[in-house]
Amino acid sequence: MNHQQPLRINLASRPLRNRRLFFMLLAVGALGILFLAVVSGSAFVSYKKKNANLHSSLIQVQEQIEKSQNTHNQLSRKIKKVAQKHRKKIDRLNEIIHKKSFSWVDFLSALENSLPSSCYIVSLSPSQKGESQLEVRFRVVSPHLDELLKFIDRMNAQNFKKIRVISESKNEKGDLISEISFTYES
Repeated sequence: MNHQQPLRINLASRPLRNRRLFFMLLAVGALGILFLAVVSGSAFVSYKKKNANLHSSLIQVQEQIEKSQNTHNQLSRKIKKVAQKHRKKIDRLNEIIHKKSFSWVDFLSALENSLPSSCYIVSLSPSQKGESQLEVRFRVVSPHLDELLKFIDRMNAQNFKKIRVISESKNEKGDLISEISFTYES
């Protein structure tokens, strides 16, 4: 029997012949990883601090919002109480303001523009209905029915509403005295 041992050839008898290149590549890689770790760590710490600051700022803002809402609610309740307590006075003052805001000049000008020269108003009784509406009753003297109809037509052209002749009578001279009602909106 032939006992032969197999040949073992070690082709890598000097594998680390150029060790400096490998160590330098390893060192550069390690330094690169270390640099990235430091940069990442500092960015993480920086953003962590900013996040903490933002979180504390957010908490402060939320507290201020809650305080403002509480103050708003308290003031709203006080205003409602005062408004309920003085409702009649407030309504009365608002009514006076609305009456003062009504344009009497415009109303009287429109009435004068619609009145024929042969007619004249004897009495005028206005009463305010709302902010800009006026209900009026008046007596007008006209020489005859045609002039009265002319007056009513002109009133319609001036946007007087709900014109009604309530009564008619004659005076000693024979003139027609008519009581008329209408509404006017400014």
